[in-house]
Formats: sequence, C-alpha cells, structure tokens
Amino acid sequence: MRTKNITQKSQKGVSLVEVIIAVLISAIVMLGGSFFFAASTGQINLREQYRAASRLASQKIEELKAVAYDTVAEGEVKDSVTLENSSYNRSVVTKDIGSYKQITVTVSWGTSGNSVSLDTFIAPK
Repeated sequence: MRTKNITQKSQKGVSLVEVIIAVLISAIVMLGGSFFFAASTGQINLREQYRAASRLASQKIEELKAVAYDTVAEGEVKDSVTLENSSYNRSVVTKDIGSYKQITVTVSWGTSGNSVSLDTFIAPK
C-alpha cells in the first residue's frame, strides 16, 4: 500500500514569485521598447526638418537663378519661413566674384544649431 507524502507540493500551479518575475521582465522589455520608439520618433522628426530646410534652400536658389543676372544684388538678406508647422530662418549671401556671383543659402531652425547650407554660382546669360 502506498501512502501519499503530505509535504509534497503540487506542480500544477504558478507561484507568486514566478508571476512577479515574469511581470518584471515584461516591464523591462516594454520600457526599453518605449525608449527606442521615442528616440526613433525624434530622429524621424529631425530628418523631416532637414528635408524641409533643404527644399527651402533649393527653392531660393532656383528663384535667384530665374531672375536676370543684374537684378541679383550683392550682400546678405535674411527672412523667416514657416513650413510644415516649423519655423526656419533663411540667410542668402551673394558675393560678386568677377564674372560670376556666388550664392550661399543657409536655412537654420531650432536652438540646437541645426542648419542646411547650399552654394551655387550664377553667370550672366
């Protein structure tokens, strides 16, 4: 005849310690994922701002290429532009270099010194 051991534990359930450890591991994984998500979102926004700034600089260069050579004045012109819910500061510097004019367009935004700069030369037609 066999007798059951009264002190033998049942293997059918999950202990409270195992549940707490599982919840803790899940929380750590989710917290790491949320940091990754936040960092990725910030980088996506920054790349969108770089794209918009490049478009603003390119657009200004094309405008200056489209006008008559003699009407492009030498010096610096600054303006502010709002595009895609962001504010950008644009600086256009024109230098006369003999038979050419050098145009440098710099678009900056934010307080961290982000900027895009494009250079080109134009000549009389």
